[in-house]
Amino acid sequence: MRIIATVSVVSVLALAACSSYAPPPPRIVPLAPQPVNPVMSQALPAPVAPTMSQPTTDMAMAQPTGPAVAPGVAADVRKADLIGGWTLASAGETCQLSMNLTTWSGGFRASTRGCVSDELKSIGAWDVAGKEILLKDASGSVVARLYAAAANRYSGQTDVSKRGVQFFRG
Repeated sequence: MRIIATVSVVSVLALAACSSYAPPPPRIVPLAPQPVNPVMSQALPAPVAPTMSQPTTDMAMAQPTGPAVAPGVAADVRKADLIGGWTLASAGETCQLSMNLTTWSGGFRASTRGCVSDELKSIGAWDVAGKEILLKDASGSVVARLYAAAANRYSGQTDVSKRGVQFFRG
């Protein structure tokens, strides 16, 4: 019995020794605020009317009805300038157009991503004929014809539905 009492006392003392006591951290004294100059106030000048009207719609969502540039005065197009990714817009939808120089049916390889209309989904190739850019389906039939409208912007229309279409960067 004495052994049990001794073991109990030793156990209690051992458990008590395992716990540690840490004093609370020292109290940090807050810094005094720095003086600041008072804020000056004065009347604002009268508003000035803008000299140029701001567009109310996003250019990517605009619905062109045909080539923005007449084919005869369109800028020359170089194939190398068309390589890469573009934003394609037509009839309120926007999606991605990718063009490269891999030979494909009727021109070079192209692909779209995120397009809703079957017409834009069908684009699988592209080519340049003079100043005209031709977007084609996988069989080589023309889907859309576009001309340079500005730097990195090409506008035209689709062949079947005659919807305005454009692709651009930036």
